[in-house]
Amino acid sequence: MWSLYKDYGSIVKVGGLVGHPDLLFVFNGDDIQRVFRQEEVLPHRPSMPSLHYYKQQLQKDFFEGNEGVIGIHGVKWDQFRKQVQQVLLPPATAKKYIEPLNVIATDFLDRMEAMRDENQELPENFLSEIYKWALESVARVALDRRLGCLDPNLASDSESQKIIDSINVFFWNVAEVELKMPVWRVYKNKSFKKYIGALENFRTVCMKYITETMENMEHKNYDNIKEEDISIVERILQKTGNPKLAAVLALDLLLVGVDTTSIALASTIYQLTQNPAAQDKLYNELRAVMPTKESKVDVEVQENIPFLKACIKETLRMYPVIIGNGRSLQKDAVISGYNVPKGTHVIFPHLVVSNIEDYFTQPKSFMPERWLRNASCPHSQDGGVNQQKIHPFVSLPFGYGRRSCLGRRFAEAELHILLAKVFRKYKVEYNYGQLSYKITPTYVPEQPLKFKLVERHE
Repeated sequence: MWSLYKDYGSIVKVGGLVGHPDLLFVFNGDDIQRVFRQEEVLPHRPSMPSLHYYKQQLQKDFFEGNEGVIGIHGVKWDQFRKQVQQVLLPPATAKKYIEPLNVIATDFLDRMEAMRDENQELPENFLSEIYKWALESVARVALDRRLGCLDPNLASDSESQKIIDSINVFFWNVAEVELKMPVWRVYKNKSFKKYIGALENFRTVCMKYITETMENMEHKNYDNIKEEDISIVERILQKTGNPKLAAVLALDLLLVGVDTTSIALASTIYQLTQNPAAQDKLYNELRAVMPTKESKVDVEVQENIPFLKACIKETLRMYPVIIGNGRSLQKDAVISGYNVPKGTHVIFPHLVVSNIEDYFTQPKSFMPERWLRNASCPHSQDGGVNQQKIHPFVSLPFGYGRRSCLGRRFAEAELHILLAKVFRKYKVEYNYGQLSYKITPTYVPEQPLKFKLVERHE
């Protein structure tokens, strides 16, 4: 994408891709905004054809009428989203999960402490450990269950370990299935079979726990239960009476909520290790709202940590977990003066657009202040430089419009809570040079995340 932009400019057509349609890359923020603003009632996002195949063909009998929101388009997507968005999207819904997410974050912080070596550094496989935290957090929201993924002594044949193994198998093989030549369309190779096997494990687990919840609901008197004590799963089952719908929603949230949140967390920690002044500023902010290193991150704390939120935004600008968004045009359009026909796959390469000087002052510098109102950004030499007004469509880590992330509020809460706990208690270092990133298809660090945790003494 960088080469396309540097060699050809702000709009580039790429054709002749084996197994894929022609692509139109758009690097201009105004054009991106124009396409999104003209979005149809049923926006079509070109993504995950293998997951679409799994839902619409391999397991059609299970998913028919409950197709979900990932890898699905059109009327089926619209019908499903309408049934779940009223439960998921209100801010109050995410707030009721702050307490259980605090418990999970505390458990993971204990695990981090236990994992440190004699140099106070975390192990080389720490990203895999972060995946377990994210998996436990997503499952607590989507399945109303603790899976036990943070238990340091899991038996190899336990259900929790099998779930962990499945999430790893899925992420290890999704790049092979989705990004390379789609040979699975004619030959079901080893990667595809592992990928489908992982999906089947998730589907089975989700259906098992949703069925258990539905059975338990029969013995509850909801007239005597407060609204904030009714889970998402229960609310959806009350609203629809459909356990398959709840299970498919949980499946979709697991598929898109584990690696994305994990990588966002890892990248934010890394950025703060490379910018000690920002880390000190964050520590001072956290001390003001969290009296002790063991303080909970409650609703009030979350409403008073603007610098932490800015650090996350700046990280996702520089290293977006999803490097691009896109739409398959459902009608003819004019983009940068070109007539673009219906059916064209338009790609918005946010990794590039959010890292060029057209839209960000010193784009290679980590400057969280650019996201704060009435704040100047630190300059490595001059002491301060004003960031121009940020274009609203050049950094969209959670997407935009009707196809934006349904789990955004939960993902943000997970990040706020764990990052606040980590940086309130520790000064974090990374002493192994600059991280490089690869596409998997998320944008993930390649090197081991051997962060060093130095406990702060007040």
